Amino acid sequence: MNPVKVGVIGVGRLGAFHAQKYKSLETCNLVAIADIDQKRAKKVAKSLGIPYFTDYRDLFGKVEAVSIATPTSTHFDVGIMCLSHGLHALIEKPLSTTPEQAEALIETAEKAGVTLQVGHVERFNPAILRADPLIQRPLFVEVHRLGNFSRRGTDVDVVLDLMIHDLDLVIHYVNSPVTHISAAGVPVLTPQGDIANVRLEFASGCVANLTASRVSKEKTRKFRLFQQNGYLSIDLLNHEVAWVKKVDRQVLGRPIIMPRKLKVPPKDALQEEIASFLKAVAGKEPVKVSGEDGLKALRLAMTIKEEMQRRLKTISLNP
Repeated sequence: MNPVKVGVIGVGRLGAFHAQKYKSLETCNLVAIADIDQKRAKKVAKSLGIPYFTDYRDLFGKVEAVSIATPTSTHFDVGIMCLSHGLHALIEKPLSTTPEQAEALIETAEKAGVTLQVGHVERFNPAILRADPLIQRPLFVEVHRLGNFSRRGTDVDVVLDLMIHDLDLVIHYVNSPVTHISAAGVPVLTPQGDIANVRLEFASGCVANLTASRVSKEKTRKFRLFQQNGYLSIDLLNHEVAWVKKVDRQVLGRPIIMPRKLKVPPKDALQEEIASFLKAVAGKEPVKVSGEDGLKALRLAMTIKEEMQRRLKTISLNP
């Protein structure tokens, strides 16, 4: 089978990484990149030894698949054009800015008979992949995703920028309808919310507490799942997993738990994500993070945003 002809649209920090990963894989041929910033496009293209365009539509007819790593606010317009022209697409998270737009992207992909994958890269984090077989019916989930302020991603608030990664993971592993949401967020350095906390309650009885911040001094990516007879502590940043499990013996008449640090095989999450996308395009395996998955995370994120805005309005009306 011939390598898949690929292009990358948007080669800022993340898009440039996409291009590098494609270039390193034998299962594809990185044909060209596109970015409206000619200086940036030229620099990335030169480093990879490929052509560049300032209009992504110039890729049509030259490639079979694309990564779309443009600002979130452009995902819909660029995605619709690519999908309707028969291109398979890996669209960075969040899939779009509204559930209605996400639904239209999914429908367009289905009509065109092409692959649509959403860039929830934490699904391919080596720590998540290692912990995955041990995750069974979580009863409580606690997540902290904190980072320094960066202009990247500030066209959306912290829920769509950062928390959505963890919303996708929680939805995936809890696999139960959300029955109650309590959320609070504060704009600090931008007009949008820069720090947010949400408590989610699920029909299964599970409760999840998530905090996301892009105005913190230290970078943290911790994901903890508590389930019957034990819990998993997953460090998404340092790729570490601790499995703390109840054992079938007692000390002084009391049950005991045994902590164990699991070995995490080194893997490049983005490269794993892109390799998975190419396999899906070639029909070798199903899409691991589908448009429907992206839609579920987006719907929950938007509901959280609405609750945050309602709470802020209440506070402003009651000084």
